[in-house]
Parts: sequence; structure tokens; C-alpha cells
Amino acid sequence: MHGDRLEAIDDSVELPLHVKVNSDGTFKVGDGKQRQLEPGQVIRRDGWILNPDGSIQPVVDHVAMKAGQVMVVRDGRAETPAGPITLTNNLYITPDGFCDYPDGRHARLRDGQLFRLDGTSIPSKDTVTLKNGQVFVQKDGTLLSLTPIQIMGMNDGTRVHGDGLIQKLDGSTSQLQEGQTILIDGAITGH
Repeated sequence: MHGDRLEAIDDSVELPLHVKVNSDGTFKVGDGKQRQLEPGQVIRRDGWILNPDGSIQPVVDHVAMKAGQVMVVRDGRAETPAGPITLTNNLYITPDGFCDYPDGRHARLRDGQLFRLDGTSIPSKDTVTLKNGQVFVQKDGTLLSLTPIQIMGMNDGTRVHGDGLIQKLDGSTSQLQEGQTILIDGAITGH
């Protein structure tokens, strides 16, 4: 994708974070396993995979807190850890979501909180999608659908209306178009 223009690739394309995408729709992150892009999936240059339903996740291996459960994602496959895990920087995470940070702090992870396997925090992203006339919001790692009369406040102060109206904190508004997904910075970081 170059601007609004789609271009077929004849050879592989190298993206940041050691992502290599091949012309047959397969991709690999570093020394990880070869994966297949699903129909409608997009690998963004910032290292996130955007799915057709509007959900988004990092392409790199990571640990995520989702719906109150710790998930370890390797090569795109999510698993719950069998026991506590210690990341490279000595961040210690228990399966029930409590963690001990390398600086000695103890806290419970929040939904949507993400870490690379080296313990580096990944700033979260939220999305808003209009699909088949329905507004879907991914907030703090959870995909939710809005009724036409609902309004949801996002972490950055944006208000999303169930009819597709997006109202920014500065008061500006825009209307989602069918099939459109917009990204909104999430608020959850490592600490």
C-alpha cells in the first residue's frame, strides 16, 4: 500500500522489526516460523497486524493481558502460560496476571497491557471499525460492538458513537465510512 494505491509485490518486502513478507502472502518475523496472512489482514509498517474485524495486535512475539488472562503469543499463536514466566529483563509474570517489575514494584497487569518477550513495554493501540453498518471498537485488547445509540470513551479522550461518529477531544468530528478502520492510541504501557 502506497498512500491509497495498492501494489502487488513481485519479491519479498522487508518491514521494520525484522518482518519479511513474501509475494505468496507468507511472512516471517526474525527467526520465527513462517506464517500465512489471512484474507483481509494487513501488516502495518509499525509492526501491528490489523485484522478485518478491526482487532489489532503486535506482529512480534509478546505477552498480553486479555480479558483478565495472561497470554503468551509466539509466531502468532496465543497460549496461556502453565506457570510463572520470567522475561529477559527479569520481569516476572504469574498466570493470574500479577507481576514483579525489575525495579521491585509489584502490580497486577491491566487488560490490553503488552510486553515483548525481552520485557520491553509495547504501547497499546485501539481501533474503531465500521463493518456492515455496525461499529466495532477494540479497547484495551477487547473487541466490542456498539449499538447505534451507544457512546464509548476511548483512552485518549476520543468519543466513539454507535452510528460511526468520531468526536476528538479537541471537538473535531468525523464520520466512519463503511469498511474503514481508524487507530487510536491506547493508554496502557508497562508501568
